Amino acid sequence: MNMSLRHLHYFGIIIVLLCSSFDAFSQETVARTSKISTLGLELQGYPAGIITQLRVGFQASPKSELIGSLGYNIARRQDFGVHDNEEGGGLGYALAYKQYFKEGLKAWFVEAQTSFWHMDIDWTDNNPSNSGSTYITVFQPTIGFGYDFQLKGDRLKISLKAAFGSEININTQGEDVGEGGISLFGASLAYNLN
Repeated sequence: MNMSLRHLHYFGIIIVLLCSSFDAFSQETVARTSKISTLGLELQGYPAGIITQLRVGFQASPKSELIGSLGYNIARRQDFGVHDNEEGGGLGYALAYKQYFKEGLKAWFVEAQTSFWHMDIDWTDNNPSNSGSTYITVFQPTIGFGYDFQLKGDRLKISLKAAFGSEININTQGEDVGEGGISLFGASLAYNLN
């Protein structure tokens, strides 16, 4: 594992923010969190790739939601990484806490998310000519903000979101490949079950 001090700094900030968010609701609220509130699909783009996810939300309070997701991350890093070209992809999963400013799980929100991606990256170098494959497990903590638009009598909602964080390779099998700061912009469509 190869983490720089900058990555550890980002990691520390994200952990503090996550702990603060989860401290905002009590154990009693968590005990009541058993009802699925939303089912949805999400598409996120970032400068070096695209992420697609299936999301399931559980209402934690009138103004918050816990979200679990499964997805696929397609990386087209080109020369953003360690090598002259890096491409690949892999499956992953995430857990997010979404806090709204209004009751009813709608309008403006902030979201803290922790994702793990299991990716195969094919890389090439031009000078000298070299190529290979690397398997990585990526830890991706992010903080985001966005807005949910209600449709069809509050049954459907479209969410727009911007998120910022870090990609940290916590397991590398093969030569080092790119990691570092990340910005994501996405949209999701969810069906309200409440």
